[in-house]
Amino acid sequence: MAEIIDIHGKNKPPDNVINSSTFQFRWADWESGNPIQCTVMEAEKYEKHRIETIRDGHKHISFVPSHFALTGGYFYTIRGIFDYRNDDNRAIDVYHLAGLMECVVNSTAPILRTDLLRSVYKKILSLKNILNVKWQGNVNHFLLPLHPDFYNPSLFLTKLNTCETLNDLYKTIKIETRKQYDIIKTTYVFYLPRNTLFM
Repeated sequence: MAEIIDIHGKNKPPDNVINSSTFQFRWADWESGNPIQCTVMEAEKYEKHRIETIRDGHKHISFVPSHFALTGGYFYTIRGIFDYRNDDNRAIDVYHLAGLMECVVNSTAPILRTDLLRSVYKKILSLKNILNVKWQGNVNHFLLPLHPDFYNPSLFLTKLNTCETLNDLYKTIKIETRKQYDIIKTTYVFYLPRNTLFM
């Protein structure tokens, strides 16, 4: 007997791809909670399961890809990039700003123990106003999490600690945040809950 073709697409899962020229964004199949960040490989497994589940007539998708939950500072960073999802240059600026925030909160660079710290704060405030990006609450981290296979998690702060001038500091932040941004763009997929924070 020939296979029945679903010509009306009743069992076809709804498209969850969000158009973006920056990161790979998809709508999650859950309405609330935190956005998640997973590798492209994990996303491919999830999408395969999603298609099979919906095709079989089930609405509940039990499988969730292995992921980082984007809470705290991570949440505000990804929301800022999402706001500029069709403007790669602005999204890069948001990630650069996240790097500056990571620097002043978590770095022990000697240069930050001088009056030059004021210049860094002025730069941060200027970028925050231009980009309209804010981090709220008790936030500890700003740069998105990365698997060690893709980027050494201690490399960013280690490099900042060797900077002897403010220009060196700014240059290092710009280079390293751009490296991370490019890795994230090609290696990770973000699933966003369909709540008002991302609509």
